[in-house]
Amino acid sequence: MGRGLLLAAGIILMVGGGVIATSGVVRSGETTTTTVAPTTTTVTIGESLPGADEIRAGDLSAARAEIEKHLEINPEDVRARYLLALTHVREGQLDEAIAIYREILEITPSDFEAYFQIGNIQRSRSDLEGAAESFDQSLRLNSDFTAAKVALAETVAELGDLDKAAGLYFDVIEARPLGVHVDQIRVALARLLVELDQRENALIQLDKARAENPENVEAKQLLGELETQATSTTTTAGVGAESGNAPLSHVAPSLSPDYAQT
Repeated sequence: MGRGLLLAAGIILMVGGGVIATSGVVRSGETTTTTVAPTTTTVTIGESLPGADEIRAGDLSAARAEIEKHLEINPEDVRARYLLALTHVREGQLDEAIAIYREILEITPSDFEAYFQIGNIQRSRSDLEGAAESFDQSLRLNSDFTAAKVALAETVAELGDLDKAAGLYFDVIEARPLGVHVDQIRVALARLLVELDQRENALIQLDKARAENPENVEAKQLLGELETQATSTTTTAGVGAESGNAPLSHVAPSLSPDYAQT
C-alpha cells in the first residue's frame, strides 16, 4: 500500500465458522483483510441466509439472484445488502457496490461501515479526495473506528497532507486499540517523519517498533537505511555545511516533537 500497511477490509463474511470473503477493496482491485486494524464487523452467515451456499461454491451470479429475491421480501435486511455488495465487488462491479452501500445508508444513516466501504472503492479508483471524505464521514459516526482512521491517514498522505496523516497515526498509537499491531503503525509514522525531515523522531519510532516486535522487517530495513544515510551525512558534514544542506537531525517546526514521546 505504499507505506507498509494493508487497507482494512471492514466486513468479514463467514459461513459455518470459516471466512469466505471480505468486502474491502485495495488499489489492485483485490480484496484483503488487515493485520493493522481489527475493528471490522463480522457478519456470520447462517446456512439459511440466501446466497451463502452459492458464495461458498463460487457462483456469485446465483448468489446475487438468491439475495435479490430475499431482499424483495426483506428490503431492510442490511446483512443481506452487505453480502450483495460483496458479490459485485468480487466481480469488479464497483458502481453497483457503491449503490448498495448508499442504500444501506438510507436504511441506517449511522452505518459507519458503509461509508468506510465506499471510501475503499473510491480509493481503489484513485478518487483520493472522495475517499478521504468518505473515511472522514465514517469517523464522524464512530471516532474510534481504527480501520477508517488508518485508511484516512494513508489517503491524506497520498494527497500530500503529511502532517494530518502523521497526526492520525499518532492518535492510533496513543489509543492503542486492542489487537492493533502498533509496531506497523509506528513504521508508517516513521516514514512520514522522514519525509517531514524529522529523522531523529523517525528513529525513535522505529526503535519502539522493534522493541514491540523484533521481527518487524520493515522497521529493521528503514532503520538500516537511516543509519546508512546518517553515516554518509557525517562523512560529508563539511561539504553539507558549506552547501547549506540541513543536517540529519533537523526537526521541521510544522510537526510537534511529541511524536517521539509516544
